[in-house]
Amino acid sequence: MASTNRVLSIALTAISLLILLYSLIIVQQILLGGLAVVVVWLVYIFYRLFIRLGRIADSLERLVNIYEAEAGQEVND
Repeated sequence: MASTNRVLSIALTAISLLILLYSLIIVQQILLGGLAVVVVWLVYIFYRLFIRLGRIADSLERLVNIYEAEAGQEVND
């Protein structure tokens, strides 16, 4: 998973540089390119946030299952 994130970060960095170079050299509007780069990175950050929230939810679900199993054993004892 870490290597996938690293590859994705490198790809986004390369795309960001290409967008900035295109906006500076061809279109000659650096702010438009900067805005596009910010949007690309915000999408990536939200993607990572949702992945981490999913992991937290999975962990909490596992903890609840463990606590319920322990509570069930105490009642049976």
